[in-house]
Amino acid sequence: MKSENSSASIAQPKTVKADKALGAAVTFWFLVAVIGQWIFAYYVTFFYGSSAINGDFEKWNEVLPHGYIPGETMGNLAVALHIVLAIIIMVGGPLQFIPQIRIHARAFHRWNGRIYIFTALLISVDGLYMIWTRGNIGGLVGQVSVSINAFLIMFFAIMSWRTAVARDFNTHRRWALRLFLVSNGVWFFRIGLMFWLFINGGPVGFDPETFQGPFLVFLGFGQFLVPLAILELYLQAQDRSGTTGKFAMTTLLFFLTIITGIGIFAATMSMWLPRI
Repeated sequence: MKSENSSASIAQPKTVKADKALGAAVTFWFLVAVIGQWIFAYYVTFFYGSSAINGDFEKWNEVLPHGYIPGETMGNLAVALHIVLAIIIMVGGPLQFIPQIRIHARAFHRWNGRIYIFTALLISVDGLYMIWTRGNIGGLVGQVSVSINAFLIMFFAIMSWRTAVARDFNTHRRWALRLFLVSNGVWFFRIGLMFWLFINGGPVGFDPETFQGPFLVFLGFGQFLVPLAILELYLQAQDRSGTTGKFAMTTLLFFLTIITGIGIFAATMSMWLPRI
């Protein structure tokens, strides 16, 4: 009896350490990701905003193929709306997962959440309109992958709303996390691409002229499937794994944080800062 109690007392501190390590790892990744998203949001605001203020809308085509087409009012408005909605998503989304805001500013959390869900639904519809009326540099595969991402955003947004209304906050948190990840598919695509270029010293697995190839096919679907798979592994580790499983997930998250940081750095230095 005494030895059993001793074993339990030893195991408990290990479990607590594993939980703390896992929590610290996901917090570390979140902070790095938010910094990267807000850098991207600043770039988008400055680049597209300054171009619009100066009336130089054709500058958008440096980044978005067919971003601005003279005479196509509806299409141009769809692109402009998409840019504004993307900024709202990138700035407002992370605020929903900061515990201090959720606990001490509940009214803000609720209203910001409503705006976030409505924005996610609207940007999905707008994105589908853009991708099927103006095309995609990745061709048909790119159109299909972006469309799947859009439908996932809509589905996760609806489920986040329904579970919040039902006050099932544990389930709501899971749907909200899924929504957060798929809503940032475009951002994941960019940092994933720049990480790949950084470690390979140039384009590998795709043609930079046509912007097509096996790696971009993978990245087109991986921009939302990989983050979702990692999230499910994290949730499983959090709920059901023992000490070993939680430490393994902690190690994986630390490794992914390094990849995320490299991708953010490469994208910032190569894509975003030069255009600001």
